[in-house]
Amino acid sequence: MPSLLELARLVNGELVGDGNIQIYGASGIDDAEAGEITFAVSNRILEATGRSKATAVLVQPDAPELDKAVIKVRNPRLAFAQILTLFAPKKDFKPGIHPSAQIGREFEGQDISVGPFVYIGDQVRIGKGSIIYPGAVIDDRVVIGENSIIHANVVIREDTVIGDRVQIHAGTVIGSDGFGYETIAGGKHFKVPQVGKVVIEDDVEIGSNVSVDRATTGVTLIKRGTKIDNLVQIAHNCQVGNDNILCGQAAIAGSTKTGDRVTLAGKAGLVGHIKIGDDSVVAACAMVISSLPPNSFVSGSPARPHAEDMRIQAAMNRLPDLLKEIKELQKRVAELEKRMPD
Repeated sequence: MPSLLELARLVNGELVGDGNIQIYGASGIDDAEAGEITFAVSNRILEATGRSKATAVLVQPDAPELDKAVIKVRNPRLAFAQILTLFAPKKDFKPGIHPSAQIGREFEGQDISVGPFVYIGDQVRIGKGSIIYPGAVIDDRVVIGENSIIHANVVIREDTVIGDRVQIHAGTVIGSDGFGYETIAGGKHFKVPQVGKVVIEDDVEIGSNVSVDRATTGVTLIKRGTKIDNLVQIAHNCQVGNDNILCGQAAIAGSTKTGDRVTLAGKAGLVGHIKIGDDSVVAACAMVISSLPPNSFVSGSPARPHAEDMRIQAAMNRLPDLLKEIKELQKRVAELEKRMPD
């Protein structure tokens, strides 16, 4: 088990207290036990750490003195995540292919782990150190890089390309047909063949039950370092930039492009064929209907600059009182009109 001094060095923090104390785990303030380390993201919640059983606390540099050992860091939440990594259960990597897995022709894959009842199509390549969990479907001509993890019941359709250190959680479908139809006479819908593919670059993580549609032609692209929450929809021919954060139930319509470091909060929606500039934030439940310049922060439906939307929301909250005032004014006007001579 690491000592407090070793943890302080790990997170580049300043130790205040006995560096020889051994730490056996990391937990939140309410759940921490003796021998564990916790964290306080701001000085406002330091009082709660006094009631905590935790042996040590990660705090901000300007935190007041505590009756516990502390490690002072600029970002306690990040430091906690770094320490938590030490105590997280390690993935048990057992090289080999389970006898129940079905492997297609011209398969390439050494020093990988393939679990029970996995289906792997023809001409598939899987890089060293990758893990394919039970029930996953890897279709023809898929390429998966090194040290990637494909969880149970993931479906990866044909011609998809996945980079190194990618993690895709259970139930997600990569490369399903894009939603493309042309309406013809009589209101019938003619399906447009979806013959493109999906490319997912290195260090991407995709949550459970996500749909990333293949391109109609060309590529649907998820760039390096992007993190996607559960239940997200990414339509055909979209391009998601580097280091994006897409939160639960966000949806991006076809051919839309997001820049680098874009954040879509929960249930945010983007219409098709628009561009979202670098470092933009779309608030929860917002609906973006036109392109945004870099560093935008929008909310509402339709989405507007956040400050403007807040003024609109404040005005809407006053509507009941304003309607009451209007009715009273109408009544007074009517009474004045009755008193006036013809």
